[in-house]
Amino acid sequence: MIRALGMLGPLFPDPEIPMTRALGLGLGLAFCLMLLGCGGGGGSSSPATPGAPQLNATYDPYKVEIKLTWTAAASNIDGYSLEYSYNSSAYAPINQTPIFGGVTSASLTFTSTPPELGVFDFRICSVWNGAKGPYSNVAEIKIPIAPPPFLDAVYSATDGGVHLNWASPSLLADHNVLERAPCDTSGHVSGSWSSLPLPSPLTSTFLDTTVVESQGYLYRVTAWMGTLPSPTTGPTLPVVIPPLPPVSFAAQALPGTVGLTWVNQSKTVTQIQIIRRVPGIPGTTVVLATLPGTATTYQDTGLALGYYGYSLSISDGRTTVTTQEILAAPANPPGSPTLTAATLAPSPYTSASALSPNGLWAFGTRTPFTALPADWGTWPAWSPASMFSAPAEFLQLDAQSRPHVLYQSQTSVADLLTHAWFDGSTWTTEVVQTMPTTSNVLATAFALDKTGAPQALQDTGPGGTLAGLVYSHKVAGAWIQEPLDPSAGTTTFLGTPTLFLDASDTPHALVASWSSAQAPIREYTRNANGTWTSQILPNPQTSGGFYHFQDGVWADAATAWVAYQSSDPSNPSNDGFWVQRKVAGAWQPPILLKSYLHTGTPIDGITLSPDGTRVAAVFNTTSGLYLNTWTATQGWVECLLPIPPDTQPLPYLKAAFDGANHLHILVKPSIFSGNLVDLHE
Repeated sequence: MIRALGMLGPLFPDPEIPMTRALGLGLGLAFCLMLLGCGGGGGSSSPATPGAPQLNATYDPYKVEIKLTWTAAASNIDGYSLEYSYNSSAYAPINQTPIFGGVTSASLTFTSTPPELGVFDFRICSVWNGAKGPYSNVAEIKIPIAPPPFLDAVYSATDGGVHLNWASPSLLADHNVLERAPCDTSGHVSGSWSSLPLPSPLTSTFLDTTVVESQGYLYRVTAWMGTLPSPTTGPTLPVVIPPLPPVSFAAQALPGTVGLTWVNQSKTVTQIQIIRRVPGIPGTTVVLATLPGTATTYQDTGLALGYYGYSLSISDGRTTVTTQEILAAPANPPGSPTLTAATLAPSPYTSASALSPNGLWAFGTRTPFTALPADWGTWPAWSPASMFSAPAEFLQLDAQSRPHVLYQSQTSVADLLTHAWFDGSTWTTEVVQTMPTTSNVLATAFALDKTGAPQALQDTGPGGTLAGLVYSHKVAGAWIQEPLDPSAGTTTFLGTPTLFLDASDTPHALVASWSSAQAPIREYTRNANGTWTSQILPNPQTSGGFYHFQDGVWADAATAWVAYQSSDPSNPSNDGFWVQRKVAGAWQPPILLKSYLHTGTPIDGITLSPDGTRVAAVFNTTSGLYLNTWTATQGWVECLLPIPPDTQPLPYLKAAFDGANHLHILVKPSIFSGNLVDLHE
C-alpha cells in the first residue's frame, strides 16, 4: 500500500484516513491518503455554486511521496473528490467518500517504487449537495530517473583519500556522474563543481585520492539515462582533509629519558603536541609540550623506569590528527643483565614449566593436565586418568633433565597424592600419600632434591590450617610423612605454602598466616632429627587478601631471601613488591622494591643462582615487567624487561637459573599469544 501522511483540522476527529486503491494498468501500486486541514465547514444548502479549485502537485523522489495542495472552496461544501490518471488512462477516484471540506492538502506515499518516467495526472473537484462541481486544473507528476540515494563520504588516512558510497536503484540509468566542489569547514562552496573519473559507468563506490590536506570538499551524485538526469543527491556534509600525519615516529631509550623523532609530511601543520600516557593507569594522559609545525624531535626527561605511551597530535588550526601510539621506556641502569629474546612455540595454554641444567624449557598444561613432550627430550606426552588438584608449578626436571609431576586425584574413599616421572624409557607413578576424601582443593608444594627424589608439602585437610600441613619425603624407598607444626592448632594460613631446598637439600617451608590486621610470614626449617624450627618474619605490612603472594630462596639455613606482594601502606590503591633478607640466621626488615597500581592477580617469581651469588625477582605491573637482581656488591638493581605491557592480562611469568648460572625469564606476553618468549643471558 501507499501510505499518505498528514494532520487534520480540529473538526475532524481522526487524523489518519486510510483510503487505498490500485493504480491499475497492471502496476500493482497503491497509495494511502493522509490529509492536512486548514479550517472550513461541512455540507450546506447554500445556493452558491463552488468554483473549481486550483491544484498543485510536487514529488519527493527520496521519500517516494507526492504532495498535493489545493485552494479552499469559496462556500460550504460536502467535501472534495480527488482523482488520478496514469499515463493518460481514464481518471479514477482516490477517495471513496468526499474528503472533508476543511482539508486543503494531502500526501500520497508509494509502498513500492513507481515506474521511472511514468506520468501521473491529478485533478480535484468540490462535492456539493451530492453533485460534483467543476474540476481543477490538471497537476502532472512525471516520475524521474531514480536518484542514487545514501551518498556517504568519509576520509581515510590509511587509504589517503575520501571513500564515497551510494546506492543505484535506477533500472533505466546508463551512467552515474559524481561531482566534487571545494568548500570551507562550514560547507560554503568556494569553487566550481567538477566531475570525478569513475572507473565504470554504473559504479556505486569511489576513492577520491586527489584531495589536498587542510582543504574541505563537498560531493554530489546524479544518475543519467542518456541526456536525461535524475534528481541530484547531495551535497554531502563537508569533508575536511586533515593535515598529513608524521611518519617514522620512533623512540630511543636514554638514561632517565625517552628521545622521540619523526619525519613531517604536512605542508600546512602549524603545531605539534607531544602526548604521553602511562599504560593501564586512567587519567595519566598529559600534553608534554606544544611545538611548532617544523619540529622533528623531543626528549622526555626525568622519567622513572617503566613503559610509557607516546603519540603526536598535529593541527593546522582547523583539524587535528593524532598518530598511533608507540610504547617506549628509558634505558636500564648500568649493571643490568643483558638478555636475548628467543621465541618458543609450545601449547598456548602453558601453565607450568621447568628449566633443565642446559637451559632448555619443558612445559605442562593444566587443561588438560599434561606433561608435554619437548623437542629436546625423549619422553612422550603424559596425562593421568584423573586429576583433582596440583601445585601451581607441578612440573620439575631432575639433574638428568627428566620430568617429574606431582598431583592429587580422588577416589570414592580417599584422596591420593601421586608422583609420576619419566625414568628414561617410560612414565612411572607412585602414591606419595593417602588422605581422607575432601571436597576442598588442598594446597600442595613440590621440590626435587639433587638425586631427583621428590619432596612435598601437602595440606591434608580440612583445608587452610597450619596443623594440616604435612611434609613427605622418601626414606629407604618408602614415603614418610611428618607434620610441619603439630602445635599450631587451628591457626590458618594465607595463600599457597612454598617448599624450597637449599644447597645441602635441607627443606625450608614458607607459610603466611591470617591475623586481624597483619599476615605474618613464617619460615620453617627442618632439622637433622626430623623436627622443624619456625621463625616469624618481621613483616609489618598488612595482608593483601586474596592476591597475597609469597615465595623465597635459601642458600643455606642462615641465608635466604623472601619476596611477597602486599598492599603499599603509603598508597592503599597500590600493590607493593617486598623482599626480606636473612643474614647470619636473622631476618632483616622488609624492603619495598616497587609500588604499582593493583593488578588483581599476582604474577611474580624469585630464583637463586646455583652458585648462590645472585637472586633474581620478577613481577608484572601495568607499566611493564620488572626484574630486580641482587648481588653482594651491588645490592638490588632494578631493570625493565624488553616486552611492552599488553592490554590483556599477562598469563605466565617465571624466572630460573640454568646449571651455568645464566638467568632465564619465561614470558607469555598476552593471553591471546600462542608463543612464549625466553629472555636469557
